[in-house]
Amino acid sequence: MNSLFTALSAMAERPAPYARVTTADLWTDPHISERMLANHLAPEVEAASHRGEFVDRATDWMVGHFGLGAGSRVADLGCGPGLYTTRLARAGAYALGVDFARLSVDHAEKTARAEGLDAHHLCRDYLSLDLGERFDLIVMVMRDYCAMAPEDRSRLLGVVRRHLADGGVFLFDVDAEPALDPVREGSVYAPDLMGGFWADRPYHGFRHTFRYDDERVSLDRYDIVTADDTRVFCNWVRYFTPDTLAAELADSGFGVAEVHGDLAGAPYDPASGQFAVVARLSA
Repeated sequence: MNSLFTALSAMAERPAPYARVTTADLWTDPHISERMLANHLAPEVEAASHRGEFVDRATDWMVGHFGLGAGSRVADLGCGPGLYTTRLARAGAYALGVDFARLSVDHAEKTARAEGLDAHHLCRDYLSLDLGERFDLIVMVMRDYCAMAPEDRSRLLGVVRRHLADGGVFLFDVDAEPALDPVREGSVYAPDLMGGFWADRPYHGFRHTFRYDDERVSLDRYDIVTADDTRVFCNWVRYFTPDTLAAELADSGFGVAEVHGDLAGAPYDPASGQFAVVARLSA
């Protein structure tokens, strides 16, 4: 059988939900991590991070809404280059960031040290975190929760549970079900797909998009073919309603205390493609 036909057929085959999870590959690849960091640090780009003006509004809202300041302890899981930790530390809180993208963590540490901020950043996988420390606020931004497989979301909530102080809260945003409506199955091919994002040498890029309506999940699978090898990156997204998210959180001992339109405290809009929640440990 034609080997090219076989390879292309394998790329187009629908995998079972979460059959392949490549999060670590995405964030630790040296070239991709460098491109991600550049997107993080571009204040006008809504890609790896929210735009700079939104980060300002979100951190201002967190400080006011949760009364953060001297004596407060905040942890940012998936902190990237410290866009939130540095701002929260400037407001007087102690801020800890955790991420396994080395370039981003190094940038965050350099910024914190240069400004003399009470912030620290660890290059670690937050799904295995056990610091023996407690925090008043734990945050996760840019809808990272929805990119994880169900078992990893459960592990994450266990990590949050271990690290929340008495009365502490977990603030995070998610993709909402209306964002699944425009997702269309299909495929795209381009040489150096996405402008060289996926490799530092010439490549052929294939993206296949799949919907899983029963699970309320989508997948963008990227097959990146260079002269030397083929790499696969899977971008899974789980879409929630406040009720389905509350049910998942309840299974791990959390209750939803507040629902907002975003991490800056906007009003919740059921037609929007995202929302944010404040979760507390159930009594």
